[in-house]
Amino acid sequence: MKCLFSVGFLLRIVILSIVYIPYFKSMTEKKRLKLYNTMTYQKEEFVPLIEEWKSEFVGIYSCGPTVYSSPTIGNYRAFFTADLIRNVLKYICEYPVKTVMNITDVGHLTDDGDAWEDKLEKGSKRDWISVWEVAKKYESEFFHGLKEMQIDSFDVMPKATDHILEQIEMIKRLEEKGYTYEISWDGIYMDTSKVEDYGKLMGPNYKKRLENLNAGERVDMGEKKHATDFALRKFSPSDEKRQMERDSPWWVGFPGWHIECSAMSSKYLGNQFDIHHGGADHITVHHPNEIAQSEVVFENQRVKYRVHNQFLQVDGGKMGKSLGNAYTLEDIKAKWYSPLDLRYFFFVAQYGSFQNFTRDALEQAKKSRENLKKKIQKSFQESTSWEDANFQDQIISAFLDNFNTPKVLSIIGEKKVFTSSELNYLTFLEKKVLKVWLFEEEKNEIEIPEEITNLANQRLTAKKEKDYALADELRNQIQNAGFEIKDIPEGFEIVKNKSDFK
Repeated sequence: MKCLFSVGFLLRIVILSIVYIPYFKSMTEKKRLKLYNTMTYQKEEFVPLIEEWKSEFVGIYSCGPTVYSSPTIGNYRAFFTADLIRNVLKYICEYPVKTVMNITDVGHLTDDGDAWEDKLEKGSKRDWISVWEVAKKYESEFFHGLKEMQIDSFDVMPKATDHILEQIEMIKRLEEKGYTYEISWDGIYMDTSKVEDYGKLMGPNYKKRLENLNAGERVDMGEKKHATDFALRKFSPSDEKRQMERDSPWWVGFPGWHIECSAMSSKYLGNQFDIHHGGADHITVHHPNEIAQSEVVFENQRVKYRVHNQFLQVDGGKMGKSLGNAYTLEDIKAKWYSPLDLRYFFFVAQYGSFQNFTRDALEQAKKSRENLKKKIQKSFQESTSWEDANFQDQIISAFLDNFNTPKVLSIIGEKKVFTSSELNYLTFLEKKVLKVWLFEEEKNEIEIPEEITNLANQRLTAKKEKDYALADELRNQIQNAGFEIKDIPEGFEIVKNKSDFK
């Protein structure tokens, strides 16, 4: 009689049993994470693929930046959400986790529906540098911003330009299955009419929404067969050489934006994984396209849970570069706020709800963070060893309720003083999830120019000599330069002006 299982397979089962069965048993004894699944438009209990013996980790893919310009604070809300999901699953739920966030350094056109020019090419013209220099410049800025926001690097952060072959292979498979067509001198397109449930991510009435989608509403139709068809690969113009272009089985060109994510997520997380996260702006175009091409290639449901963070508004309206309110971390720091004030601000609202950014709201977040730090310092001096198990349980329950960060802050804020056990748990929470520097002093991230310090020293001398007219004049010079001077017993303190955002 033939052996039905190889020795390697049996050994794998034994190892998985030793590692995971005790863990799964403990999971049945505590609350499970519930998260809002955009695919079903309801909050669901999170059951990872490792409990179905289909994976060895919880796989999370997050749509990362297109590195053609400085990331906005709206972009950082998405990066923060990816960090929050990862940290809760890893440190609160204690799952083995593998996270992937891509870097789009080619192929993302200025219109998400495949129109106009590549954003990297546009950035090259704007900055008067090559597209490769553009990508390097803003990728470096992105990584620096993650560090300032206390967002740990993700396990894999692949670039689109390093995965051209994987993208071509996916297009070939779609072509072999009969889901593509070619438009001469334009590109290879996905025929969405052959995907029965195309657009299902848009909600229960998605078919009606697609029926009402007028031709050209997403993009100039050109020779496309259907309004929702999208480019898998674009061809370079015959009379123009792009800076980023490569040969292919079809023609010299560059990838469509949507194919990049499918190729990279499947390479690093497999044909099926647990969570795909992105901004709410991806629900109508990018993610439906990604779902269509991936499910055709892999012939099964690839992602169990689709999670989207909602838009960040500014002063109650839309954020946009054309509106002059697409603020960056540098804009935040220039007003003498820490990136961690912004991180705390993001905790104030649940990821799936709109959040309104104003200068007053950021100021309140800054004050709340400072008050919490003072409360913790006071608690270290006055805390007792009295145990309160409810504190930790309540915080865990809030995190497991669809990452309810406002509830977490409310539970923490209700305490007048923290006990020793609560301080211990807050220390853990701060290091693994909150990461807003509650237990140590922050470094001054903005350097004070030497000439401003010299003016402040001259003013101090003038005050000592009771030359108050000169002291006032020097104060005005300091203020006109964008700084404020505060008198303190030790002498003076210089800070940036806290003027309103323009």
